[in-house]
Amino acid sequence: MAFKQSMLAAAVLVAVSSAASAATVQQVVADNLAENPDVARAIEAYRAVVKEVDQAKAGYYPTVDATLGYGYEWTDKDQGVQDVELNRREAHLNINQMLFDGFATPSEVKRQRARMASAEAEATDTAENYALQASRAYLELLRRDQLVKLAKETLYNHVKIYDQIKRRSESGLGTLASIQQAEGRLALAEVNTLAAENNLLDAQANYQRVVGQEPPAELEQLMDDALPMPGSFEEALTNANENHPVVGIAQYDVEATYAQRDAAKSRMYPRLDLEIERRWDENLDGVEGDDEDLTAMLRLRYNLFNGGADKARIRQTEYQIGEAQQVQRDSMRQIKQSLELSWNAYEILGRQIEHLQQHVNSSEQTRNSYQKQFDIGQRSLLDLLDTENEVFTAKNQLAEAQLDQQIAKLRILNGMGSLLSAMNIQLPLEESASMTADAADMQEEPAMQEEAPAESAS
Repeated sequence: MAFKQSMLAAAVLVAVSSAASAATVQQVVADNLAENPDVARAIEAYRAVVKEVDQAKAGYYPTVDATLGYGYEWTDKDQGVQDVELNRREAHLNINQMLFDGFATPSEVKRQRARMASAEAEATDTAENYALQASRAYLELLRRDQLVKLAKETLYNHVKIYDQIKRRSESGLGTLASIQQAEGRLALAEVNTLAAENNLLDAQANYQRVVGQEPPAELEQLMDDALPMPGSFEEALTNANENHPVVGIAQYDVEATYAQRDAAKSRMYPRLDLEIERRWDENLDGVEGDDEDLTAMLRLRYNLFNGGADKARIRQTEYQIGEAQQVQRDSMRQIKQSLELSWNAYEILGRQIEHLQQHVNSSEQTRNSYQKQFDIGQRSLLDLLDTENEVFTAKNQLAEAQLDQQIAKLRILNGMGSLLSAMNIQLPLEESASMTADAADMQEEPAMQEEAPAESAS
């Protein structure tokens, strides 16, 4: 009895000392989300595509080029200047403003914006998957910790039974076979405890690999009302079709291929530019002195034939549209299948838990009754040991089912694309305040040409 009290006192002491280090699964995900290499890579990829949008918008604005030149010139003409050597100097300033490029620039802006939205959805999907993996690692650690406690509890009960049998034997009431039987079950309980501790160490190593830090000293159960759940599978599927990042990735990729097709069609149109050039030359073409001029020209360029490459490019993009649409359809099927599997597991496990809880209660009652009957000689030692093992197995099965149901719940939320929002975690996609010189989306584009008519990407 004193031994049992000392064990309980030690357990209370450990709980009190580690309470300050307790962390919920939501805190673990929030604290380590941005540090995960896959999530960080996806965020950086998104930010890179944001700058590609800015590059595409640059097509609306003029280009300004300056050219300076100095060197040797020898000129010899049939008439006029003959065999003249001069030091030639050049200074040119060119300003080129695109007025019409066959909708190439607006199509490219639209394509890059679709790619940006797709990259944002991909970063969200990566973060959602990390949240699921980290949560599963946390719950797996919690599972293994609970199984270790159950194994130690069973080991302690076997120690008590063994001590009781040993005292009986010493008083002449027990048999050698009873002692041997109790020793064998005690050894098995010790093996089960060591196996549970080894599984706990494996879970700790996996947690550190997934999360990226040491496990918290104290784990907390995931409360049933901590994360909101949809009322039905149909509601969950509707939310998944509307909010899942993979759906967004597929949709935006389709939109990007439509914009790419529009950009390919721009080669079928002429291009119109306003070109302004100012020249400051000296000693040009064998004539000493300054040679300056200023030109402001509207220049129209139109490719009449290039071997059919433009038409082939248009056909290529149309096939790419079809490819992206099929990827979108496949993504929708996979999301539905995954969500349905998770939902079925969640519901079945919920029903199993009710029966498993009843099994635990009945097993404990039977064990307690057998203990009393054994004390007065109405039950055999084998009966008592069997009921102890049944209690151990029942508690293990209940703990396993409860944790599996929590994991199924996380999978449902992940299948809906709403695990992060359910945990109230925001993905840090935006750059820091010191890097926001982009100034309100790089301003509005000049209305020099209307955007190409958009086609439905559905």
